[in-house]
Amino acid sequence: MAVEKIVQLIDGWSNELVDFTCELIATPSENPPGDERKVARLLLDKLDRLGLTGAFTTSELPERPNVLYRLKGNGGGRTLLYIGHIDTKPVGDVRELWQTDPLKPTIKDGRLYGLGAADMKAAVAAFVYAAAALKEAGPLLGDLLLALVADEEAGGKYGAQYLSRKYGIKADMAVIGEPPGVKREWESLHLGCRGISCFTIKVYGTQMHSSVSDRLPSVNASVKMAELLVRMSRELKFNFTPHPLCPNGVTRNLGVMVKAGVYFGVYPGYAEFSSDIRTVPGMNKEMVVRDLEAYLEACRKDDPSLDVKLEFAPAPLDWIAPTEVSQDLPIAQALANAAEQVLGFRPPFDIYPAVTDSGKFQLEAGIPTVPAFGAGVISVCHGPNEWVGVESIVQACKIYALAAYDVLRQ
Repeated sequence: MAVEKIVQLIDGWSNELVDFTCELIATPSENPPGDERKVARLLLDKLDRLGLTGAFTTSELPERPNVLYRLKGNGGGRTLLYIGHIDTKPVGDVRELWQTDPLKPTIKDGRLYGLGAADMKAAVAAFVYAAAALKEAGPLLGDLLLALVADEEAGGKYGAQYLSRKYGIKADMAVIGEPPGVKREWESLHLGCRGISCFTIKVYGTQMHSSVSDRLPSVNASVKMAELLVRMSRELKFNFTPHPLCPNGVTRNLGVMVKAGVYFGVYPGYAEFSSDIRTVPGMNKEMVVRDLEAYLEACRKDDPSLDVKLEFAPAPLDWIAPTEVSQDLPIAQALANAAEQVLGFRPPFDIYPAVTDSGKFQLEAGIPTVPAFGAGVISVCHGPNEWVGVESIVQACKIYALAAYDVLRQ
């Protein structure tokens, strides 16, 4: 039977699947600065070597390629889209905290360490080999479309947004292979994801010679900013309808960036802090603007010397919408069934705590999208010692192949 053949093929390829994940990790694609050409060439070569011919790149800028491949069926079936981003966050200022070289993949105690291991080069490798297994198992009715995209880590302008708005990508349903677990791998199957809204609070004071700040009327912008930041951390609330799969609601990350002052001797006349909030399905940007402006106005009334302004980040970071699909979506059920077969348990449905590219594909391209289901845990991403379970890479490949087979044979 085809199902047994798919599993046997992936078991036989397990070592080279892990090796390919290592190759992807060892090929830098940090964003910023943002240049996915090397990893795209690696993917095109691998697809060709696996007999998955006809893959190509499409892009708005040459250095920001998106790799597309279509495994064609016999016709009359659905089109299933598998999405993985091929960029990573930068190593940043924590290189000395890595126990291994972040760009030299290292396997230790059943875990593969390296930048992008979980986020999300393991899933990208799993998608490629899942497509290869489906090709070997025989033609299906529907098409499997792989979109291995650029620029997810900086908001998706040259990746998901480009494919959705300008390229015109089409499919009946989609899955993004983001790592779903927080505390353990395969913790949940995410039907939705939270959105993000990024903004800056600007505080104005009196820039002057600091020697006379106690003799003339003056407002210290740094102090005002600090007072406001502390007050907001205690009091700021957002109005929204609670979601049954998102009990923690909105997450407020205040002061993720802070800037103030000029130099010694200069009384600070300007200070700012930037924040991001993680929104739940059902919220929109207008709600966030209303709540923030109302709160700042209340602060102004309490302190007439407070001169403060709200400014949202440039698009798309000003507002990336939360998304959600029904658990009755065929690919959602197929993933749950395949996970139970491969893992021995059925991960519960949940809402992903982070934002993914699902907002572009679902809300702009009109493709219902499962926003996160892949190998790894999100809690080790964007920091030192990122890892993914070696066994989980193979499990992800089997789940993707079996779920696609289930959806595309009908």
